Amino acid sequence: MKKLALFLISFAILLGSAKTSFAESDTLKRLKKQGYATVAVANEPPYSDIKTDGYVTGAAPDVARAVLNMLGVPDLKAEVIMYGAMIPALQARRVDMATSGLYIKPDRCESIIYSEPDLCGAEAFAVPVGNPNNLLTYEDIARQPDLKMVTCAGCAEEKYALERGVSADQIVYFDTPPSGIKMLQQGRVDVFALSGLGTQDLLNKTNDPNLELVMPITGVPIGCAGAAFNMDDKEFRAEYNMALAKLKATGEFAAIIEPYGFSAEATAGESYLTRCPDGK
Repeated sequence: MKKLALFLISFAILLGSAKTSFAESDTLKRLKKQGYATVAVANEPPYSDIKTDGYVTGAAPDVARAVLNMLGVPDLKAEVIMYGAMIPALQARRVDMATSGLYIKPDRCESIIYSEPDLCGAEAFAVPVGNPNNLLTYEDIARQPDLKMVTCAGCAEEKYALERGVSADQIVYFDTPPSGIKMLQQGRVDVFALSGLGTQDLLNKTNDPNLELVMPITGVPIGCAGAAFNMDDKEFRAEYNMALAKLKATGEFAAIIEPYGFSAEATAGESYLTRCPDGK
């Protein structure tokens, strides 16, 4: 019943926010004319992944590429931008959208707008094998003030930690996720915190028997991300949501994200309307 109710609410919003005519938004017209959208990504597999030849892939860009294709925009160009800088980039219109696992958060909804959720997942820690400090929650880190955790500036994990009592001087920031894992391997930090699938992917690639995964993190909600847009792009967001809904209905959405380890079912009961104030 919850999933049905959320779907009906979301569909009503989509209909209400779409133009009554078939005229396209100015943003969509511009993107179709130039032949691509400029998209902010963070290069955090499996959410997004920049290949050695510069091609951008990963669950989030692959979904965005398919949606844009449905809207008549044949390509996307990626700009690697850290999560903490994505919102300023959207506000300044240096990029047309962001799609890289940027979680939908009420405070972010005051500055940008989101599509319907496309990727949902649990949080995780990477810790030394055996989890010597018994870190299962952010509160466990807070109770041991000598411990250091590493994450990225502006990430949801930074806020989760601060909200749950971890002090600012306990938090170290990495430049890239692999550099954060390197800090853990070197003993410079005691725990690495990031999205569950992102952390799992890093540990699989690192293949270090001295590290282990803790997932899910108790007391932290399931995070859901969506494509993010400038606050003035509500019409384009409505067009994007319409195409995303079609992608989900045909099964193509599941075919895109599930090979990366994400669940299409996990997004079915979620809506940005329940995660953003005033349904922005």
